[in-house]
Amino acid sequence: MVDFKKRLGKKKIEKKTNPIEIYDSLDRRSETGPLRPAQEFILSEWNEKRRNDNNLIVKLHTGEGKTLIGLLILQAQLNTEQLPSLYICPNKYLAQQVILEAKKFGIPYCQIGIDNNLPNSFLDGKKILITYVQKVFNGKTIFGLNNNSIEVSNIVLDDSHACIDSIKDSFTISFDKSHEMYDYFINLFEEDIKAQGEGSFFEIKNGDYNTMLPISYWSWLDRKTEILEKLTEYRGETELVFSWPFVKDNIDNYQALISGNEIEISPYHIPIHHFGSFNNASHRILMSATTQDDSFFIKGLGFNIEAVKTPLINPKQKWSGEKMILIPSLIHDSLDRDTVVNFFAKQNDKLKFGIVFLTNSFKKTQQHHSLGSVVAKSDDIYSQIVKLKKGYFGTPVVFANRYDGIDLPDETCRILIIDSKPFFNSLSDRYEENCRVSSDLINIKIAQKIEQGIGRSVRGEKDYSSIIIIGDDLVRFIKSSKTNKYFSDQTRKQVDIGLEITKMSQEELDEGKEPKKVMIGLLNQLLTRDDGWKAFYIDEMDGMQVHSKKNNIYELLSVEYLAEEANYIKDFEKAHTYLQDLVDNKINDIYEKGWYLQTLARYNYSLSKTDSNNIQKSSFLKNRQMLKPKEGISYKKLEYINENRIHRIKEWMKTCSSYQDIIITVDGILSDFSFGIDSEKFEKALQEIGIILGFLSERPDKEYKKGPDNLWCGVDNHYFLFECKSEVNDSRSEINKNEAGQMNSHCGWFTSEYGQASVTNILIIPTKNLSYHANFTHKVEIMKKGKLKNLKLSIKSFFKEFKNYNIKEISDAKMQEFINNHKLDIKCIDR
Repeated sequence: MVDFKKRLGKKKIEKKTNPIEIYDSLDRRSETGPLRPAQEFILSEWNEKRRNDNNLIVKLHTGEGKTLIGLLILQAQLNTEQLPSLYICPNKYLAQQVILEAKKFGIPYCQIGIDNNLPNSFLDGKKILITYVQKVFNGKTIFGLNNNSIEVSNIVLDDSHACIDSIKDSFTISFDKSHEMYDYFINLFEEDIKAQGEGSFFEIKNGDYNTMLPISYWSWLDRKTEILEKLTEYRGETELVFSWPFVKDNIDNYQALISGNEIEISPYHIPIHHFGSFNNASHRILMSATTQDDSFFIKGLGFNIEAVKTPLINPKQKWSGEKMILIPSLIHDSLDRDTVVNFFAKQNDKLKFGIVFLTNSFKKTQQHHSLGSVVAKSDDIYSQIVKLKKGYFGTPVVFANRYDGIDLPDETCRILIIDSKPFFNSLSDRYEENCRVSSDLINIKIAQKIEQGIGRSVRGEKDYSSIIIIGDDLVRFIKSSKTNKYFSDQTRKQVDIGLEITKMSQEELDEGKEPKKVMIGLLNQLLTRDDGWKAFYIDEMDGMQVHSKKNNIYELLSVEYLAEEANYIKDFEKAHTYLQDLVDNKINDIYEKGWYLQTLARYNYSLSKTDSNNIQKSSFLKNRQMLKPKEGISYKKLEYINENRIHRIKEWMKTCSSYQDIIITVDGILSDFSFGIDSEKFEKALQEIGIILGFLSERPDKEYKKGPDNLWCGVDNHYFLFECKSEVNDSRSEINKNEAGQMNSHCGWFTSEYGQASVTNILIIPTKNLSYHANFTHKVEIMKKGKLKNLKLSIKSFFKEFKNYNIKEISDAKMQEFINNHKLDIKCIDR
């Protein structure tokens, strides 16, 4: 064998450490060309200015080749120091995609084999190990925990936002209703759960999925020893085995929440330090999309504020890809959710591109399935994507609650339909969403999920797709000035373009063209590559203004992280100091104060139970969704105020920026006021309906943990008491004994609190027949589907009256006329 190295006259060939030079020297496949300008810019900036950053966020537009950038950075570090380097993907499927990229570009890599051992080529710093997040972040990880962790020098965490949820899952325990631990917790904490909501407790006992309550932190801490003893019995089972190493010595750091079908035990704080390979790495690089807010890397991954504020970006490119965002219901009322689903969910063998739906739950997919769409299940998601990529376009595909980790480029998906607002899956996230109704953090999370969904079908600079938005709650979030501010500049601009072309389409409607044909016409202009549309889109996007974010989110999350870290090591006084300063100086919103005061009360429980209860009382009085303290709270009557109902309606309308904002808000509320909607959304919608109709409106069961679901007051000192059964099956023929008993109990509650005050008791349920074994002790009106539908129609018609009026100038007499005409006066509602 010829020794070419000897002929070179060198003992050793110098390894290149500049990633751009490395790329030029790779044995790449012939179809690969030179680096793109965006890739070259990022790699050059990293090599010259950011190479020594311990924590770095690289933000790239979709399609700018972030995978290759990440691999080249790791290869450059390997060539420099020959220490273990790791590329982590959000799931197994995407890890395989990265492996294919590494092969294509000739980058040396290795992977974990069937023996589940770490390859020597990785440990010796010779090859990049490509794997996925579940392999690294679990209680039995082959990378080791704490001081026994394998030393890794360089880590790239791809699609980092998607990884955070998976990392939290590694610390979380969940037992479904069939597991005996579920009944154990129900029995152990029955009195505690009842104290937080007796009606909700019985719904949980009946198996209602959407009803959920937390177990109070004081009951959890008081019984932690017996909880641990019981959990120890199951430490080898699937539900517990991968999280047990974290739970067994840290039960204080956990909260428990219970619903009608599961109990979840999850951490307040993600102690990322347990994963030493990640936590102690010399260089941690997070890959993030330009549309994503990176604030959560502070609390979720322990990144410092400076790293989040100064990501590595390509300032020369403000946007990428072509998205026609359409909101059919804004083109015309007839183009509602059902109409759009019925049109696009049917099979069509003539299609030359894929049609994909993203829904927020499997419950929402029933309509699509009945029309011929295929609903992707958890075990065949990627096989459905492969079919689309192979050109099987005839059958629309529906993905439920899957907003990331799916790439649908080019013809794979030219029409993406996002169906309804995303919601959180975990009980802890759902509880936080319920409690923090005005929180920037919650709205950022929701906006982030929506943007992740919007990004599924445009995967490159030259890719294009129409994104159709349906579902009143999603339309409301995207369009409302109160929430659309949480989107990135790019998404907001794309929504604005969609609204602009919606306005343009009104000319065709005015000429008598059918609304559905107007919508199809707009889609065809995108699909047939209309020159006018393309030029209009580019011109508008090039004019996009980039705004710097001015908020205190970074500081807020940083203090939360420091407080939870202190609490984790049982430095309760330090944790208290951090959070007290936050509550006193940084939090203005009363509901948010309530949220943070509950955390403060939890920190204080180990110092002083009396002080903790007093703080918890303050938390509850500010935000009735928080835990009801053990003592010191009594129900405060909803007093009739002699204030003009019309004045209250006007005041509510002034909170909306325009007539269209009013209609979008009303439509969003009414969409949740429907049978089949989960009880939390339904009851919240009924409360909001009371408010927009000028009543004083509250939810006693939710706010005080006692009483009916909803209570209205405010006109002629008359009350309306509502008990809601929105999730009762349509086929049910009778009101059962438990439901009648619950109604009787709440009617009795009203009498004890309000005496002989005038009240109409209303049970909202799909059937009016009372079981032979059941009786009502008070006069009860039944609101079935027909009455509920008529009320919704009346409300919508009432607010449509204001289209041509200046809200600030409309007279009380005209307002009263509208109320009477649409049968929203007290006598009509009382019928």
